[in-house]
Amino acid sequence: MSGAAEPNAIPAPRARGRVLQAVNKTWPGFISGAVEGRARELIDKDQYGEAAAVLEQGVGKYGAGSVSQLLLAWCLHLGDRQEDALGWAERAVEEEPSNADAHWVRANVLFDLGRDDEGTASMWRAVELTPDNGRYYMQLAWRRYRDQEFAKTRELVEQALERSPEDVWVQHTAGRIYEHHLRHKRAYAHYVRALELDPDDVSVRDDLAVILQTRGRLSAGLRMAWENLRAAESNETALEGEAGAGAEEEARLYETALRHWSWRWYERVLRGALLLNVIDWIFPTPWVEAGAVAGGLVLLYWVCWFWSLRALPPECRRDLVGKGRRGHFAGALARTLLVLGAMGLVVRGELSALQHLGMLALIVGGYLEWYWRAALIAGRPLFGADREV
Repeated sequence: MSGAAEPNAIPAPRARGRVLQAVNKTWPGFISGAVEGRARELIDKDQYGEAAAVLEQGVGKYGAGSVSQLLLAWCLHLGDRQEDALGWAERAVEEEPSNADAHWVRANVLFDLGRDDEGTASMWRAVELTPDNGRYYMQLAWRRYRDQEFAKTRELVEQALERSPEDVWVQHTAGRIYEHHLRHKRAYAHYVRALELDPDDVSVRDDLAVILQTRGRLSAGLRMAWENLRAAESNETALEGEAGAGAEEEARLYETALRHWSWRWYERVLRGALLLNVIDWIFPTPWVEAGAVAGGLVLLYWVCWFWSLRALPPECRRDLVGKGRRGHFAGALARTLLVLGAMGLVVRGELSALQHLGMLALIVGGYLEWYWRAALIAGRPLFGADREV
């Protein structure tokens, strides 16, 4: 649903502070004067490609021994010059074979080059050198999260959480891995914990908005998507337009959440119709008793529907039927009423087995249409895809 949740979109933790600390321990004055100051200034602005260029100029001027190979490899890696980064990462490992961060940088470069087996071996070497670092375990888990052997992935996730329970990135990534494997309750718990650790993390809030709707808390998910959009718009105003891309992404998430809200209620009435059809087929009952049961179910449905609608902020209620969405909302409502009408026919009449089969076929057809439109709303392929953000 949201654009923030595609698991393979999670970047490796950049760990700027850790890498710079490692460099400072070994290279307290890793390069002279203006070059060092300029490189660090660019790193602080996340301009890693430019920082790498400055460091390379330092190498040309002062020689390779005047620059930390680890820092240069790291900047080249984040500057998307992986082949060059690999060469310097190899030199960093040779220079400091007991430095876990050197093996960590080398592993990430190898992963980006598609050399997963070598990258995994290098990451395990980092784990051996620093066995208490939960991020290393989580990166290994992340690299194999699509594996069918979920037990092995889960073991790595649990080891990461045991070592770094207060790390936002570890908690967030654990949530995404569990969500990919449809452990939605576990995923929700880790998203909540990540948000407690960093209430301003936008990607965590986006994923939490998605998982709330996935778990059936439709209004809570929509409300969080709306709050995220409001926060992004406020940030954009404060930064005089610099956050426009973020606000645009949040607007897409909010739009998707709006359309999911009404469409998921239609799916819920399909579930009720399926259950009622099967029960009436197996246990035929007089229409008076069956009508009382069906009436109770319909009443409960509409009470929950109105209660959920009432729980939304007024702005969200207006947006549900705003321009461009009225047709979608009306279509979901019309389909709901049609299904309720069909449920009335099932209760009122004594259907034969063949007629029950026909009703079942109609419900299955309704489910197929629901799934197809839900995939369109989420903007993802129909089969074999993770949800996207």
